[in-house]
Amino acid sequence: MIDSKYTPLQIDCLKEVVNIGGGNAATSLSKLLNKRIDMTVPIIEVLSYEEVYKNIMAEDKVINSVIMNMLGDGEGIFVFVASEEATSDLAKMMMRSDEDMSEEIENSALVELVNITVSSFLNAISKMIDANLITSIPLQITDMFGAVLSSVYMETEYYDENIMIIKNEFSYNGNKIDTSLYFVPRPGVLENLFKTLGV
Repeated sequence: MIDSKYTPLQIDCLKEVVNIGGGNAATSLSKLLNKRIDMTVPIIEVLSYEEVYKNIMAEDKVINSVIMNMLGDGEGIFVFVASEEATSDLAKMMMRSDEDMSEEIENSALVELVNITVSSFLNAISKMIDANLITSIPLQITDMFGAVLSSVYMETEYYDENIMIIKNEFSYNGNKIDTSLYFVPRPGVLENLFKTLGV
């Protein structure tokens, strides 16, 4: 359920912004890998942490994650989440190989993928709203989903009690890979975005 403090118009505008950012990220990946990579964003929701654990993913599910801070004119934390299977598929996409790879190589490929995706995503949004948005160095963590989100929340006490879920779907060679990108915004960040967009 989308948080009631955001109107349907605001959520629709948010989806449009995210899709533009996602399209920019897919273009960057396609150029880097020299093959067509598509990225769609079928689901965007703003939920409380309790709703995330109840409706999206169980706290005790072990996942691979990559964490990146958003800095500059807006602050927040991106948490990219992928299952072990999705991590392997993404690594093969990045490395252009169907061979099995070591866990270290898969995680390195995942970090690079997220770095490109989030940086390209924010670059497109920065141009759209005329803001300076930059990212930190990515950090890879393998742990239970709840532990990852809890650590993010505890380390950034001033961040919003709500979390934005961006459901990513990468497609290449006819294969679809489901991942999720979570965004924990500093209070006021989304409101400032809506004000800039006039909604």
